[in-house]
Amino acid sequence: MMIHVAGIFFIVGLSVIAAVEGRNVLKLPSEASRFFDNAVNDSVGARWAVLLARSSGYWNYRHQADVCHAYQLLRKGRLKDENIIVFMYDDIAYNQENPRPTVIINSPASEDVYKGVPKLGVFCHSLTATVNNQQYKA
Repeated sequence: MMIHVAGIFFIVGLSVIAAVEGRNVLKLPSEASRFFDNAVNDSVGARWAVLLARSSGYWNYRHQADVCHAYQLLRKGRLKDENIIVFMYDDIAYNQENPRPTVIINSPASEDVYKGVPKLGVFCHSLTATVNNQQYKA
């Protein structure tokens, strides 16, 4: 429970800091066109996205699938790959319960949204340990 609360405070805190500093922050899906229309305009500064799926296990497939789908949408919207930070366990693409190994879909008719998503391996475990004030040992 504390991990979820800490994660929420972290994301909300980043949003508040960005808003206070007058940065252009995407808050709703309906604002996406405003966010992407100026994506190549350097006068507004670098645009960043933080995608977080804290859930693990095949039963929480939808959370990681949503993060992967959001990543694909951001890339199609011309956001630079190095400006997209992805936090997820990455344990469903190769899960033995996955009927399509190495593939993650966001809806039954969708294509693979996992392809191209940065694979950081133990990074999410390391982040969790940090949030819990523990020393992570690989």
